Amino acid sequence: MIEEEIKKEIKQLIEKVKKEVYTPEYQNKATNEETLGVIIAKYLGWDGHGIIEVTSSALEDSNFHTLNEQVLSLIGE
Repeated sequence: MIEEEIKKEIKQLIEKVKKEVYTPEYQNKATNEETLGVIIAKYLGWDGHGIIEVTSSALEDSNFHTLNEQVLSLIGE
């Protein structure tokens, strides 16, 4: 299934980014979520609106509709 492929690929990318971005002392403390956030920020060129769009899509896909509405209301959408 595509979900398993996504998990495998992103896990490998997260491990690579942890080694490249964080100091050796912090690499084992950095969470996967924190590191994925760094990946998204870098991929989107630190565009806050794009980051919110990704967040919104993830919330909707996860059926967190009310939370997504709250997030979107913060940016006036």
